[in-house]
Amino acid sequence: MRAMSLSNTFHRTFRAVVWLGALLLLIGNSHGAWGSAMKEADDARKILVVYTTEDGTISEPVRILDLLLGHFTRNVVFKSDEAVESEDLRDISHLVYYGAVPRALPQRAAQLMAAYRGPFLAVGDNVGQLGERFSYISVEQKVAIHKVTKRDDSSYDLLDQTYPIAQITLRQGEAMLQGWKGDQAYPLLAVDRDSFYFSSVNLDAPFLYYLGEGLYSFFRELPAAGHPAYIRLEDIHPQSDPVLLKAAGDVLEEKGIPYMIALIPVYTNPVTHEQLRLKDTPKLVEVLKELQKRGASIVLHGYTHQYRHSETGEGFEFWDVENNAPIMDEPDREITVLHRHDFPSKEAYESYVEKNRQFNESYTRHRLESGIKELTELGLYPLGFEAPHYTMSQEGYRVAAEYFQYVLGQVQLGDRDWQRMSTAPYITAPAFLHGMTLLPETIGYYDAVSPSAVAETARKVRQMQFVSGGVIGMFYHPYLGADRLKAFLAAVETVPGLEWIDLKRLEHKPPERFQAVDRTNTPLVTTGLSRPLPELGEMGVSQKILWGIAAVVALAVIAFLIYTLRIRMSLRKQLFEERSIHG
Repeated sequence: MRAMSLSNTFHRTFRAVVWLGALLLLIGNSHGAWGSAMKEADDARKILVVYTTEDGTISEPVRILDLLLGHFTRNVVFKSDEAVESEDLRDISHLVYYGAVPRALPQRAAQLMAAYRGPFLAVGDNVGQLGERFSYISVEQKVAIHKVTKRDDSSYDLLDQTYPIAQITLRQGEAMLQGWKGDQAYPLLAVDRDSFYFSSVNLDAPFLYYLGEGLYSFFRELPAAGHPAYIRLEDIHPQSDPVLLKAAGDVLEEKGIPYMIALIPVYTNPVTHEQLRLKDTPKLVEVLKELQKRGASIVLHGYTHQYRHSETGEGFEFWDVENNAPIMDEPDREITVLHRHDFPSKEAYESYVEKNRQFNESYTRHRLESGIKELTELGLYPLGFEAPHYTMSQEGYRVAAEYFQYVLGQVQLGDRDWQRMSTAPYITAPAFLHGMTLLPETIGYYDAVSPSAVAETARKVRQMQFVSGGVIGMFYHPYLGADRLKAFLAAVETVPGLEWIDLKRLEHKPPERFQAVDRTNTPLVTTGLSRPLPELGEMGVSQKILWGIAAVVALAVIAFLIYTLRIRMSLRKQLFEERSIHG
């Protein structure tokens, strides 16, 4: 009995210790359930988006849809209502229609969509033309709302102004999101079985957040618990103060927060045009390398972060803001942007467009490769890219995807106007980023000029909490000092289930072009980030603590096994002696 009791105790204790160790290892290795956005796309999920826009081309709101859908799959196809064919609907798992303008749909497009029997989401105008399945709603005039709530009223978001949505009445089905005018609620996202309708044409913030929340139901996907978060130390260049940078890094490390450094390798004086390189500032390089070793992730924030006569950190680099056009010539040359009516033929205009595209490609490639080369030669390894002021042509994104897997911040939505940019409420890989994954910035930065910077940050944080698994993405300028950084973080740290994103611990398979530029053959870039366990110097404080606890648990298991083995051997010896005595 004594031996059996000891055996049972051993097995129970052993299982408990092993489960504790496994749990700690899981926590230490976890990238969070939000890391599903990093995985390969679900091959079973294929989406067709049919859109109606003013000129039949992909507009900025359609690209916002791309941002949202890219969280759920990389397999998305876009077709205008004039171009959609029956083959486009073959083998799709989900259909999305976006009506940007009220218009009679082409008969063929309306028939094809009405005949589709899978999950169908309609957004904006023209829902009455999509077949019997949407007869569960009747659309009336517009109504201005000032608040949005979820189905169970568990969460709400107050709007900073009133916004119009379509006033709809439900014949059946239910409202999963509601907009409010005074005490009256109106469906914002309605559903009947697998037919969904979002009653706002406007997809800018905050409506992209509301639709983003609704897409979990559309895809029948449970959102991750908690909220991913990240912070960047912004606009670090050769003129930056290494003392202030280190102080900011120390604050974050003491709190166990992994962080990123948005780094610009060359500073250009706007008056003299002289350039100062990182290699000319050894103290700053020393601090950067030390912070990188202690866990910071480097992000390339342009090569010079300027174009023409602007100052580094203030100017644009991958967009000609003076002409509001993609960069199409050297910065010291005057440019006149031409349009189709300036050419005698379509062929002449297309030749002009292609020439500009080729220059934009070579210019972007040169800047990216120069930035990568300057950093890696100093032992600083960029793991992501952030376009200066988030402005970049669509061709520029295509080129950037040949060098980077991750892009930070916001993204420009088209080549018509640089001010039309957006973000997403969650990690996403939209089609127009050509395979790059966006880590979205959602709450902005600490505005030292604002008298209510902390309160404004807290308001934005509350808004992001409305979205299940919404990312809390932000940046901070180290020259503002460590105290303001602590106040900035205090407005975020109270979020339940906050999980800080460590860029170093995400999956990294540097594209071939990056490796061709980086000739240092550093393990950190070429293979190091693929290994399952990071080196100690690359871990944050919290990760070191967790691995330390895991090591202690492992040693406890070993000690317990040895102790138990000795007890069992002693018992066996005692039983043998008793048998010998009693014959």
